[in-house]
Amino acid sequence: MSLLIDFKYALRLLFKDPKFTGMTLAVLIGGLSISLFTFSFLYSTFYKPLPMPEGESALAVSVTFKENASDISAFEFNEIKSQLTSFAEIGIYQNKNVRLLVDESGKDIPTSYVDAGFFNFSRTLPIMGRAISSNDLTSGASPVAVISYETWQNELSGDAEVLTQTLRLNGIITDIIGVMPRGYRFPGVSKIWLPLAQETINAAPSSGINVSTYARLKKGIDIATAEKELDSAVDQIYQQNVALYQLPEGKKHVELMTFPMAQTGGQGSNIFTFLNIVAWMILLLACINVGNLLLARSIDRQKETAIRAALGASTKRLVSQLMWEGVIITVLGGILSLLLVGAALDYTNVAIHSWIPNGTVFWWQWGMDMETVGMGVVFTLVTILFAAFLPAWRSARQDINTTLRDGTRGAQSKKAGRLSRILVTTQVFIVGILMLIGAMSGYISQSFINLDLGDDYTNVMRASVPLPVYKYPEPQQQANVYLSLMERISNHPQVEGVVTNNWMIGTKLTIDSIDYASENDKPLVDTISVIGDTQYVGLNLVDGRQFNNQDKIGNRKVAMISQSMANRYWPGESAIGKNITLELFEKNEVLNIVGIVTNRMNPMSLFGKLDSDDEVYISGLQFVQPQQLLYYRIRGSVVNGEEIFYKALFATDRSIELDDSVYPAERNRNKMRESMRIASNVTFGTGLFALMLAMVGIYGLTSNSVAQRTHEVGIRRAVGATDKSIVRMFIKQGARQLIIGLGLALAIYSLLALGFHEFTLGLFPPYLYIVLGASVAAILSTIVMFAIYAPTRRAVRMEPSSALRYE
Repeated sequence: MSLLIDFKYALRLLFKDPKFTGMTLAVLIGGLSISLFTFSFLYSTFYKPLPMPEGESALAVSVTFKENASDISAFEFNEIKSQLTSFAEIGIYQNKNVRLLVDESGKDIPTSYVDAGFFNFSRTLPIMGRAISSNDLTSGASPVAVISYETWQNELSGDAEVLTQTLRLNGIITDIIGVMPRGYRFPGVSKIWLPLAQETINAAPSSGINVSTYARLKKGIDIATAEKELDSAVDQIYQQNVALYQLPEGKKHVELMTFPMAQTGGQGSNIFTFLNIVAWMILLLACINVGNLLLARSIDRQKETAIRAALGASTKRLVSQLMWEGVIITVLGGILSLLLVGAALDYTNVAIHSWIPNGTVFWWQWGMDMETVGMGVVFTLVTILFAAFLPAWRSARQDINTTLRDGTRGAQSKKAGRLSRILVTTQVFIVGILMLIGAMSGYISQSFINLDLGDDYTNVMRASVPLPVYKYPEPQQQANVYLSLMERISNHPQVEGVVTNNWMIGTKLTIDSIDYASENDKPLVDTISVIGDTQYVGLNLVDGRQFNNQDKIGNRKVAMISQSMANRYWPGESAIGKNITLELFEKNEVLNIVGIVTNRMNPMSLFGKLDSDDEVYISGLQFVQPQQLLYYRIRGSVVNGEEIFYKALFATDRSIELDDSVYPAERNRNKMRESMRIASNVTFGTGLFALMLAMVGIYGLTSNSVAQRTHEVGIRRAVGATDKSIVRMFIKQGARQLIIGLGLALAIYSLLALGFHEFTLGLFPPYLYIVLGASVAAILSTIVMFAIYAPTRRAVRMEPSSALRYE
């Protein structure tokens, strides 16, 4: 009965002061919603089990060689699969894009080439027809395909006789043998599944064919044990073939991880932790502010509480009476936050899926779920503890005699004053950190949006072209295929020119005129294999000449270099005709410089200036590689520009299958810029919200503190103190908390700025970080000082006689 009485009393108090109730709810909902949305979004992205039967036990395999992550080689998998004892299931697949042809046009469809155990592993069978079997993988078997529910509906209009239909995939007539359930897109974004080719299953060691791997462990086997077994087996096979096939020396490492974590290269945990720390800081700030507001109300009732305690009320009953207001507000705020976050997640789900053309991986489904509800309950309980229980407990455990003696006439006790100062300092510190990080990341994001990358992909289409090594084993054969494909594309009346690129990051460079103390002193440069004229991607010739068809195997080996490299090593003289030595494919190759081109931003200097790092361009006809990025510039619109490429590809060789779709080269950069713009807005909004919370909290805390000292203000004015001196006293006291909190925040910011300055190779001048820090410090100081000045000014305007009678 007493709890019901206390509950009704708290409700009456909240209805009696709607301004307080509304402000407290707004602060609480903001903090809870940001924290809960951040957790739910990141959890669904990185940790949520795959939405399929036994999805929590499905694992992917990642192989690391010389710090570069890749898939396992098909040969290595075939050699080790019978030796493995830790796995209940293990198999392979390849993700590619196929061209679905309709009349003279078509579209790219994400496709997976799978083995016979693939669909059993996913514990999902077709709703119509059958899955791919081992017979479909044999040489000479009829081309067959399993299609997704979406492909059935969108491309075949949901035809009930779909199992009698065929598709033209890369120009090959393929029978449809099955339709998967709605939403099934395992292992990621696939819409069609085809049998894995025998050339892949029985790949030779030198084929260079890599395959993705799925796995499920035996019961009782942990990931560490399975990783150790797989790691040892893969590296042992690789070491046996290093000398036999002249493979690069080094050790291979294997890591098992969930499919969502593999999607981020294993970095999901770092992102999850960092962003959730920021979100928890926002929640802590909201808890402090709500606790401040509730503490102020409990202090107003401190004398009443002391009298109740003196009359025999237990601490438990006093805490109950004081905390019910906070419990009601927190529970209501938690419910409203869940509703708000649910709506925000649904909107995010629709926005992201419409933003990415071929759709996201099938497990990226954001919305209200049990994990979000459960974490919402946890956040609400934590908020009740910090924002409702602790202020009530602190007020209930007061010294009755001290309160009845010093608490009269609205005086503030020493404990209350100390707690008030600690809370203000904490708020300033948290807000300072959030605003400083937000300002730095926001400015950097905006700078990268407009960053000059040194190239030009306007009206340029991009295609990744991997040649089947089993069909074209010799470098000259591969070169001929690329030349034939490029010639067909360039002959199209809408095409201005064609060029191919292949990046090799971190190639060791030797300049003949420089003495190096050791091999480790030789610099690493980005090396780009090129066929064609670089001007078609905005890299213009400064001196010398471009590569031509005479720069081929058997002729003098040549190179072009960036302008930054020419200025760095041959200042004041021409670099044309100079020789350099590059370590290419485990051999030192002497190259003669025949051209100099403009600088471009490369992966090594993405966070630096255009001339931070150097680039060397080698002829793709002399150093042939079976995979090239092909770019072609189109006159006018790039709409349906991929048709130009596919017609040329099919005329060259229909068996060539692409790893990715053909699309405008600017698309990825535009998405990157849009992502940075969103990140900038989010960080700016987070800092702004934190500033608003700080202003509300510090104003409320200072207002209460001043109200508690109104009697003191009246006495000071009565004995002759000026309004100016009283205001200065309060501001001086508040400035101490500001200096301590802001000073700690600036110290941490300085360390972050120093580290980022080193990481970006001095992209931004040092004074910029100082300007950002000073600007944030000035804004925060102004807000805090205003939050202290406003209630103080109101108190000193009160007539001394009224202040002396103030209770």
